[in-house]
Amino acid sequence: MKISRNNRQASLAQTSDIFNDILLPLNKRPQHNAQNVVYFYRLIGFDNQTEFTNKLTFLHEKLANLGDLYLYFIDNIPLPFNKQLTDKINQALAALTTTEPAIICETLEQEKLLTSPQIKAPLEIVLGHFIKNKPTANASMVKNLVGKLLLWVEQYVPQLFKANAQWNPKILYYGDIKKHSVYFLILLSQLGCDVLYINTCSDTVYKSVDSNNQFSRIVEGNTKTILPNPPIKEIPKHAVPVDIDQLDKVVPTKGHSAVIKLKQTNDILRDLLLPLSKRSGYLGNPSPVLPVYFYRHIGIADTSNAAVDEYYNRLFQLDKALNNCANGYIRLTDHVAMPQNNEIINYKSKLQQSRATLLQGSEVDLLINKVVNAKILPTTNSEPLNNTIKTAFAETLELLVHQEPDSSQAKLENFSLKLVGWITKYFKSLYQSFEFKDNPKILYYGDIKQHEVYFLIYFSKIGCDVLYVNTNVEKDNVFKEIDPKEQHSKLIQQQNSTPLDKFPKVERTVRKATVAYNASQEIEQAIYNEDVGLFKPWQFEDYLTKPVTLKTTYDELKILWQEEARIRPEFKIVDNTVYIPNLFAKIKGTHEQLAQYWQDYKQLTGAKNTYTVTSVPFTNVPYSKRDLYSSAFLFNNEGLLDKKKLQQSEFYKFDYLKTSLQDFIIRKTIKLIEADVFKNQVDQEMKLKILMTILTMDDNILRLIETFDYTKQVPKLVIYDSTKEVFSDEDAIIIAFLNLVGLDIVIFTPTNYNNIELKLKEDLLDLHQLPSLQMDLAPPDFTTMPTEEGKISTFINHISKKVRRKFN
Repeated sequence: MKISRNNRQASLAQTSDIFNDILLPLNKRPQHNAQNVVYFYRLIGFDNQTEFTNKLTFLHEKLANLGDLYLYFIDNIPLPFNKQLTDKINQALAALTTTEPAIICETLEQEKLLTSPQIKAPLEIVLGHFIKNKPTANASMVKNLVGKLLLWVEQYVPQLFKANAQWNPKILYYGDIKKHSVYFLILLSQLGCDVLYINTCSDTVYKSVDSNNQFSRIVEGNTKTILPNPPIKEIPKHAVPVDIDQLDKVVPTKGHSAVIKLKQTNDILRDLLLPLSKRSGYLGNPSPVLPVYFYRHIGIADTSNAAVDEYYNRLFQLDKALNNCANGYIRLTDHVAMPQNNEIINYKSKLQQSRATLLQGSEVDLLINKVVNAKILPTTNSEPLNNTIKTAFAETLELLVHQEPDSSQAKLENFSLKLVGWITKYFKSLYQSFEFKDNPKILYYGDIKQHEVYFLIYFSKIGCDVLYVNTNVEKDNVFKEIDPKEQHSKLIQQQNSTPLDKFPKVERTVRKATVAYNASQEIEQAIYNEDVGLFKPWQFEDYLTKPVTLKTTYDELKILWQEEARIRPEFKIVDNTVYIPNLFAKIKGTHEQLAQYWQDYKQLTGAKNTYTVTSVPFTNVPYSKRDLYSSAFLFNNEGLLDKKKLQQSEFYKFDYLKTSLQDFIIRKTIKLIEADVFKNQVDQEMKLKILMTILTMDDNILRLIETFDYTKQVPKLVIYDSTKEVFSDEDAIIIAFLNLVGLDIVIFTPTNYNNIELKLKEDLLDLHQLPSLQMDLAPPDFTTMPTEEGKISTFINHISKKVRRKFN
């Protein structure tokens, strides 16, 4: 037995956290350079029973891992029966009549009754203190104490000091104590042991021995009572002795572990198939370095039908290729199935029976340590993989704690058991070989929850390639919360977001473009773009439109009337919206020379793609009152038009139109319902009237919209109203709708009567007042009227220059 001692009395170390610091190795203690510095604390009573009990139970379990370096006693230190030693002690001390400690210890040393020379000085200190406490003690009383101490030393001390470890021996005594036992605790402390004496009721007996706290420090609680369930219980010894050198490791490992390095790529769908052994940075056994891929492939680059089909075909082909990989492959869709209840119960039972072999660490560290020691994680014939399986579990749980620092111990334990269940379920399918030449693959497709992200991270950390795929960009938010800096996975995010289709079961039919076709497309993209100003027919049919109604003079109106939209001032294309400069005017009265008036009328009605109305009201109402009120179900509870219901209803007649045009008409209808353009308030009945009027619009009106290529000639509506008849609500709806679409509209009113002003707000249009007026003036038959183009051509050219300078 080797006890590193000198003749000086042991010094007492001080701490504010004895439960933690008593577990520190000697070289990590604040006073580790000093000699004979030990902890000896008395814990008398407590403040919080639950906290006190839990701390003491954990401490007891941890100290038990020290094996022979730990002794604990409950209410008593058993006195061993050793007749031979007892006889020797009696014979050696029989002739002594003195109580002098030095003489007694010298005699014991000469008779070889001290198991180690280093015991002599501490024993002398203890005996001296006994005599000091009891000056009247006779030789018989001293011999009685010496006999007990030597029997205890013979029984317990040799095992404490036989290991040359980085921890000193630990002694824990719980419960009531006798005086001679107190002296033995002091002796153990003087020999270099850390001692913890716990009594939840009283310190009376100990204080009678060490009244001045010379040999120990005290921590006293406010509550002093007997605990019905003592926290210190018998602990069976480990079947296999604990490796003391591993007691400071959260994850005990021996030998090599695999080093996992996250690798980057520009084409994950291609490089995922590259064998591990052919990747740069790879090293094999005995110290594997594994470059793995973990990518989130989010969104989709192109939403055209052909591009979408090509995207899903690549996934189908990847899945097919991964199924033929040398190692295992699993594809998960939308969730990871929960482990069975009986499996969780089994793992929990093993975890409860497992003992932590970690002396110092947080509750999370202890949980990790217990999971590893419970042997519920997979094991293989590969030492590096076995070690990595354990360390990856620790890293994954630590990541969860970092993200959710307020998680309770129960929640962490439940997560651990779930993760163990997942690991056990999928490990055998993934790892069919342990040679590290090729690694397993996981493809996760669809929506994902937080714990499932940690599941993927774990398998990446043991060497699997992982690919998470979702075309819906928002579904990646859970990853962004857990891995915002892309430390555990890399992100490829495409510019478009669409709902995710089901995983392809068959390859889709895709039309492939020729080289010449691709070349022509590239040329078109270079030439026909928003910045250059050259546009091909129907290039922007999928865009939105926004009218920019121009305020003009009467002469400017006639000039701009003939111009294409792209030539007019204020035309632009921004953010998938075509801003269309359109004209909306009312011409009141006539010229004094009717010939000039009719010439202007002919000029405006004769423009390309113009529909002329010569009587009002001009809108036919083919629907009944019953139809009108029946259409109310097409609006939802918030009063908004339901597009899906509308397109499925009996009132919808636009199915034959291009899908983009159908969407355009519906969007503009919704916009008109919301727009503040009508003189009267838009109540529920007016909303229904707007909807039904547009759904039943005249084919001639609809054709104006159908033929509208937004960058070219603007379709036009010309209305001639020379009577007292006023516009109907339906007329006003059609006019407002066409203006919202971006069409040109002119209303001739030779009588100066109010008409459109009664229905629509006047700030929507220009009012041009001519000098004269005419009643009951019918438009002439232009087929018999001679033209006066020669007379006005010079004038128009002159005005045109002025107008262009103004707007450019």
